[in-house]
Amino acid sequence: MDTVSFRVNKRLKARMDKLRHINWSELLRKYVESIVEQEEQKLRSRKDPLAIKRAVEEMDRLAKISEGSNWIAEGEVIKWRKRRFSYSMQA
Repeated sequence: MDTVSFRVNKRLKARMDKLRHINWSELLRKYVESIVEQEEQKLRSRKDPLAIKRAVEEMDRLAKISEGSNWIAEGEVIKWRKRRFSYSMQA
């Protein structure tokens, strides 16, 4: 295991010393690990240009399938929103 150190002012160190029941090394290790995981998640969740391109192509493919039909997306959305809203108002 590697060692990482950091500085705190004398006042904070004195306060930490009074709290001997706390394992500061373990506490800081867990905190640093949680921050590293959060930051790694942010890096992973960045937009993938290839995935976006595939999604656009799929949307275009689906749009061509529905071309010429009477199906209207906006109408479908409104219909389902009304159903959901009217259901929630009954409770």
